[in-house]
Amino acid sequence: MDFNELITDFATRHGVENLAVDDGAAAIEVDGIAVALADAGGDLLASAVIGEPPADGRAEFADLLLEANLELDAFFAKSKESGRYILSRRLPLVGLDGASCDAALESLVNSAETWQRLLEDFRPAAAEAAAKMEESAASGMVSGSTSLGGFMQV
Repeated sequence: MDFNELITDFATRHGVENLAVDDGAAAIEVDGIAVALADAGGDLLASAVIGEPPADGRAEFADLLLEANLELDAFFAKSKESGRYILSRRLPLVGLDGASCDAALESLVNSAETWQRLLEDFRPAAAEAAAKMEESAASGMVSGSTSLGGFMQV
């Protein structure tokens, strides 16, 4: 199946009207996640925006993304145009059918949702430790030790 056929098939199966292919690219929304689809030299390149780099702990979060690149069937990048983190997956168009395309997109969207939540909740440990110390001081309790490594999910 070529790119245009794949997009037409997707639109038909999912009842999407007016899913246009413009210059080898199309965009869909799956579960609130915008997914860009592109014909990349015989491959389908599907990409989802994760979000803006965090204001604090940018390097630490970028390290997490790089480590995840070794574990996922997709990869993270940072867009030159927007400066946002992107999760992408490349699939050969040869042999790709509707069911395998849907499964790949579902996996990409599930990963994107997870990483969007991690990015939204990302707080460097130092900021979290400072907040805990302020809480302790306000309540009259002082903690003996505080860890400053890693990050916390709130």
